[in-house]
Parts: sequence; C-alpha cells; structure tokens
Amino acid sequence: MDFDDEHDEGYAKRRKAIILGSATASIGAEHYSKMFLAKEPYCRDSLRGMKETESIISVYFNLVLGAILQLYPVSLKPPSTTMHQRIAGNRRSFYPYFRDCIGAVNSSHIHAWVPVNEHKRFRDRKGIISQNILTACDFDSKFTYILADWEGSASDSRILDDAIHRQGAGKIVVPPGKYYLVDAGFANQRGFLRPYQNVRYHLKEWENNNQAPADKNELFNLRHSKLRNVIEHALSLLKSTWKIMKSQSEYPYKTQTRIVQACVLLHNHILNRNTIEEEEFLDQENAGAAMLGQQIGIQTNDEDAGDDSDKEGNDIAEDWEQFQDDIADKMWADYIGGGVDEDDYDDEDSSDEDYDF
Repeated sequence: MDFDDEHDEGYAKRRKAIILGSATASIGAEHYSKMFLAKEPYCRDSLRGMKETESIISVYFNLVLGAILQLYPVSLKPPSTTMHQRIAGNRRSFYPYFRDCIGAVNSSHIHAWVPVNEHKRFRDRKGIISQNILTACDFDSKFTYILADWEGSASDSRILDDAIHRQGAGKIVVPPGKYYLVDAGFANQRGFLRPYQNVRYHLKEWENNNQAPADKNELFNLRHSKLRNVIEHALSLLKSTWKIMKSQSEYPYKTQTRIVQACVLLHNHILNRNTIEEEEFLDQENAGAAMLGQQIGIQTNDEDAGDDSDKEGNDIAEDWEQFQDDIADKMWADYIGGGVDEDDYDDEDSSDEDYDF
C-alpha cells in the first residue's frame, strides 16, 4: 500500500465513523423528541414511557460511542521517530540534549461514578472519586496512547508499569533508542526520562523569578519542564473542551472509560481535520527540515550520524541516572559557555488555547 492509499483509507474510515455517529445521534434525538417531548399523556406522566425513553437514549448513546471508537486505529497513531521541529529548531534549549525525545507521558484524574462499596478503591489523594488515566502525546499535542481503566487510588508508577508490560494494543510502545519525558511521580527507566527530584521544576516556580538556574540540575529541570509541558497543555485542552470529563457520569464504569477514549480520539480527529492536505504540507515542511538538519549536522531519523562523541541520545545507556547526568552536564557546560539563555524563561505552551475550528 502506497502513501496515497494509506491516507485515502484513513480518511474513508474517519468519514464513515463520523457519518455513523451523526446518523445515530440524529435518530436518537428524533426518538427522544417523539417519546419525551410529545404531548401524549403516557410520555408525560407514565413511568413506563420514561423508562422506554431512557432505554432508547442509552442505546443510541452507545451506538454513537461505538462509532467514535472506530477511529481508534486511524486517530491514535504511534509517535513519529523523526525528530520534531520543536527540538531540531531550538538549538539553545532542546537540541542536541533531547534529540531522541518523542513526546511526554502523564497521568490525569477524571471524575468517576461507581457504587459506594467501590469508593475506597476509586478515591484519589484529594478525596475525589476518580479514574486515573495514563496518556502520552507528541509535540503537536496529539495523543499517541491512552489507558483508561485504573482506579483513582492507583499510583502513577504502577499504572505505567502495567502499560509497559501489557500485551497487544493496550501496551505503550517506545521505539528503540527513543524516550518520553515524565514527571517526578515516575521512575527513571528505559524509554522514560524524569526530572531531578527535590529540585525546582514546574514552570510556575520559575514565573516572575529573575533567579537564573543555580546548577546543572536546575537547568535540566527547567528545560525538561518546558518541553514536557506539551502534555499538560493537551490534557487541559481535552478537559476544557469535553465537559463530560469533568462530571460524574452515571454510566457503567466500562462505559466511562470508553467515554474518555472517545474524547481523546475526537481531540486527535479535530487536530487531524483535512488530514490529506495538511499532511502533504507537513511532508514538505519535514523534508525541508531534514535537508536543513543535514546541512547543519542535525540527525532527524534513526540512522546513526557516525559521531561517537554525541551518541548518548541514540545509544541510551542502561543506567538512566547516568544518562540523565550526561545530558545535564553537557547542557550546563554549553549554558555556562554561552551565558544566560533568555529563551529558557519563555514558555510558548503555557496558554490554555482552544481548538482552532
């Protein structure tokens, strides 16, 4: 299958799923208006009529949900192994230090509705009944992974460990030699790089503060936080757009997890609209970036550039603490040699912008 065939097939699948979802929603609305809003006595006063209405709404709601989940194989794609322009284009803060980073991973708590006898398992550290979802996204704020079936009391590291060791489609896959950025709630391990612990990290801690990084640990954490902030932005956008994720929907728990998955797929679908034209444009942009990378010695794919002195990003060491120190040492040496980098204090992703319809 060539490039055009792949995109035509993906476009057809997305179009079919959206049409099916729209059709079932229209049919459900029609039944709702006839049975619930009609002036027939049994619809207004009869409990039986109400239950029939609720049953029909439930049927069509789940049909719409199922139609949206058909987008899964075309909207939730693995991350690209090509270096993103956000890293390749920022030679002061991100390149070459994070050149093999493919995105960020984070967990998030979503309100859940479960029976009272399940409250203890689903109560998170803030006392809220929730499910703890694990997500990964690339530097275009598109989700590349979603795991939504853990209770709110589960720790982030436990959920990630489950995602790593799952089999089949539920497994989080990290391409060889690549890694995701994670926060301090996760462990340093192959494929996942966290910041230094007990060191200033979050961007809010740096706002309105003229104090420059004091050492390599603070500098590493600042740049790590700035790059990892893409997952915070993606999750904030997801929750602010799909209000159902902020309420305790009284559906079976399995349906609640499917709702989260559907919202993630719709998030990606919106960002991927007009995908054929956009991807043709992006292909041209990436080709230009690759050519520029070759000219200035930036490696933008999995092939080894042949520079043994700069291979820590490709041939990742077994000891991830040492790998982290190696990045921080090089980063600090370049920083001291070049003076204060004003770009470190400028966070372009901190705004909570909406989808651009």
